[in-house]
Amino acid sequence: MATKISVEVAIIEAKPPLKALADVKLIFADGEITIRRCAVFEKPDAPPWANLPRLRIETNGKKEFVPFLDLSRELKKRVLNTLLDEYRRKTEDR
Repeated sequence: MATKISVEVAIIEAKPPLKALADVKLIFADGEITIRRCAVFEKPDAPPWANLPRLRIETNGKKEFVPFLDLSRELKKRVLNTLLDEYRRKTEDR
């Protein structure tokens, strides 16, 4: 059984280009995992993009972001595409 993906998007008022936060549920045959607070960004005249949650850290004076979890390339692509599809659907309704 393929992993099913369910997304709940909340449009928010935040510092641009942040436009929304989403919770993504990965549904497996024997359980599920919820990834909370995925970020959706959008700039004028550019397509939206999304990121999985990550932590900003400073190492040796250099700031960087590290992921909270790693997904396979294919699953990450499916998750982000599903998230962006739901964001577009939700913003079209506005």
